Amino acid sequence: MPSLSRALLLLPVVSLLAACGNQLDTAEIESAIKADIERQGRRLTLQEVRCPTDVTRQTNGYFRCVGELKPEGTFTINVVQIDSNGTVEWDIPNSQAMLNLVKVENQIQEGLARALSKRAPIDCGSEAYRANQPGDRFECQIVGGIAAGSEQIEKVLVRIDADGNLNWQEVRQSAQLAAASPAQPAPAQAPAVAPAPAEPAAAPQQTSAVPTSTVTGPTGRTVNRPYVRGDAD
Repeated sequence: MPSLSRALLLLPVVSLLAACGNQLDTAEIESAIKADIERQGRRLTLQEVRCPTDVTRQTNGYFRCVGELKPEGTFTINVVQIDSNGTVEWDIPNSQAMLNLVKVENQIQEGLARALSKRAPIDCGSEAYRANQPGDRFECQIVGGIAAGSEQIEKVLVRIDADGNLNWQEVRQSAQLAAASPAQPAPAQAPAVAPAPAEPAAAPQQTSAVPTSTVTGPTGRTVNRPYVRGDAD
């Protein structure tokens, strides 16, 4: 099975000219990021995206922007310049306001791998982002399923508690009945997955290239998962 130990969507890339001199036009970056999050998000409408106004064009230069959702709050957007011509790539860590569903997929996959010593791609749907809303719940499919003794695990149920932390629960059924009967939640609940801090502690370190794994989930979404500079989760 493919190794997805650092799972992320292929990051959006924005290529923009500098506003003047050697400064980035961060107003254009704000607009592009906002539109892309809303396009990839689950019923998301952002109040705004705010980036610094004095960013110098520099290859591998790193800065942070802030997105705002009402009423969930603000969330961090990590931005890395991939050249000196104004081209950037960006990523959103999990936080109390926003969930990066590909990161959630990776956390679930790693948890199942630790518990069962088996690995399978996880698909939480076609959207990349959703608001972190206490009391919300959603399902993620295990692509191909995982056999656990006489049972088959086809999906997990994700719940968000009152503090915005994620708890996920395996949904199991008899392997003999897997194709004929609906699955029921297993009585044991997997450990909570706490969101990453909204503000990363440090700027990312430059890394060498890492192979990209490509899988297609039951929704038909093709997911490329490279490691991305700026991700400290």
